[in-house]
Amino acid sequence: MARQILGSLNYPLYLIPGNHDDKAHFLEHLHPLCPQLGNDPQNMRYAVDDFATRLLFIDSSHAGTSKGWLTDETISWLEAQLFEGGDKPATIFMHHPPLPLGNAQMDPIACENGHRLLALVERFPSLTRIFCGHNHSLTMTQYRQALISTIPGTVHQVPYCHEDTRPYYDLSPASCLMHRQVGEQWVSYQHSLAHYAGPWLYDENISCPTEER
Repeated sequence: MARQILGSLNYPLYLIPGNHDDKAHFLEHLHPLCPQLGNDPQNMRYAVDDFATRLLFIDSSHAGTSKGWLTDETISWLEAQLFEGGDKPATIFMHHPPLPLGNAQMDPIACENGHRLLALVERFPSLTRIFCGHNHSLTMTQYRQALISTIPGTVHQVPYCHEDTRPYYDLSPASCLMHRQVGEQWVSYQHSLAHYAGPWLYDENISCPTEER
């Protein structure tokens, strides 16, 4: 079903697996849509260098657990890619966030050795963004120069609970993040996937005062 839906899109697809994916099945069915995934389900990672920002896609999923893990090969590959990219800004896409974000339910199943990625953030000023899934909520933080964000779920959402570790989810409106390269700037914005009324044009006569009183 995923291949059928995604295959109807008319732009390039850059995919990475998450903790709910069987890597072999993921590669078998989605490789035709994203040949950059390669042929080894245990080593799915690739770079896209077609834009003003270098895009690096890595697999943080680990069979048998919801927690994430970055292999030695992945860390070495990232290091080489960042060396090769020089001063060109780089953005990483991965499933698990590499550090705790204060969500009591999700922090225990983040990337267990994410500190190794954070060490690369410290070494390479060009690494300025890391986008993750996993948490089913829009959450943002910053580590050194890098903005780190988890994105909303496209089906269900996970509430941000400070202390309650029970596995809650809800059906608040699904959404996604859209990204644009505007000149030298990377811009991200949230886009709702729910049905809603509008859009309407503002009435300029009521949108702001026209005279000082």
